[in-house]
Amino acid sequence: MTGELVAAVRRRTDEVVAALRALDGDGLRAPSALPDWSRLTIACHLRYGAEAFGRMTAAALEDQTVAYYPGGRAARRPATLEPAAGEGPADVVASLAEHGQVLDGLWTGLSEDRWDLVVREPDDAPDLGPLPLNRLPLLRLTEVEVHGTDLDLGLADWSDVFVRVALPFRLGWLNARRTNHRSVDAAVTGSWLLTASDGPTWRVAVDEGTVRSEPAGRKAPADAVIEAPARDLLALLLGRPLRAEPRYGGDVALARAFSRAFPGP
Repeated sequence: MTGELVAAVRRRTDEVVAALRALDGDGLRAPSALPDWSRLTIACHLRYGAEAFGRMTAAALEDQTVAYYPGGRAARRPATLEPAAGEGPADVVASLAEHGQVLDGLWTGLSEDRWDLVVREPDDAPDLGPLPLNRLPLLRLTEVEVHGTDLDLGLADWSDVFVRVALPFRLGWLNARRTNHRSVDAAVTGSWLLTASDGPTWRVAVDEGTVRSEPAGRKAPADAVIEAPARDLLALLLGRPLRAEPRYGGDVALARAFSRAFPGP
């Protein structure tokens, strides 16, 4: 499975880089489909992600602590979303390609037992939390798949392997990570049955701020039901547009409020 994810990261990264290289400076500075982000912003963000995951991989191999954002997200992140001093748009794309190749080389050369090593962050700079190294390819695939679509350059929709692996992972991660930086509406409480018409069913519940998310049967009790293709349920969890309106059941108002309780990463 890890090898399949690494290969998927490589394919999508190549697609993103090729699409960005076809643009001139104005095209790179043009707005993306992501509010307030240009295509260049996305390129900078993806470039930083490749560099950061490379650092995290190297640190895990040496059993050292490492932060995704050294110095903390608030202090470090803004500078990662823009070119460095004296760097032009084409330079960012070239750097993205280079860091992507380095990361692919690191991952492609790992033996199976090394993927079980743990990425540990410093106690004073938590962001992702402790993760097995084999989780990083899925997190990177999420970046390049989702932001590849955000570029609004006609790239293919999310791959089957991404949807198949990311949906249960994101649903399970709700138990530990409700959101990263978006505002949660704590007034929205209850239970939801999320049913993928072409995949799994999970029951997600919020009770007094505590989240419980677990696989369930299609007839499991819940206050509200949301049924959609697996790709759209994943989009709901990632705060991205759905291709079609889901089918709602039970408490429809609560079903529609799901994204306020879980606004995405």
